[in-house]
Amino acid sequence: MWKNGYNFHTLTHGQRNTRLYHIWTSMKQRCCNPNHKYYDLYGGRGISVCEEWLRFEPFYEWAKSSGYNDKLTIDRKDNDKGYSSENCRWTTQKVQCNNRRNNVMLTCNGKTQTLTQWSEELGIGIDTLWRRMNVYGWDVEKTLTEKVVRGGYKRK
Repeated sequence: MWKNGYNFHTLTHGQRNTRLYHIWTSMKQRCCNPNHKYYDLYGGRGISVCEEWLRFEPFYEWAKSSGYNDKLTIDRKDNDKGYSSENCRWTTQKVQCNNRRNNVMLTCNGKTQTLTQWSEELGIGIDTLWRRMNVYGWDVEKTLTEKVVRGGYKRK
């Protein structure tokens, strides 16, 4: 694979300096390199890269056939499973942020969303919703349905 000090494999596809190649190498490093700063959050907890994607070309082909563009990020549908064509998709940063395993999920009237999604839907600031639950101790229904009072709430 190494020839005259260069990684021949890298030179064959001409993608070394592209955003997609950087995404691929970062994905592999997070999952396979115990010295990577995020390894504990990925490889250290069992997140792996499928064997096929250990080579760039198959990953590249999947990415191009799955809607990749420079405005999208790679997202695992199930955050407890690894990187593979069955579990990955290209999404916006906003969608990806709503698919994090540490999101606060709230269910009201049979609908479950992240705190951020509720904030956007209701037009109530995320910090207001957070404060209602964590400072005032309100239940989910009251947190999401109480009208916003300008100037604050009186504590009992």
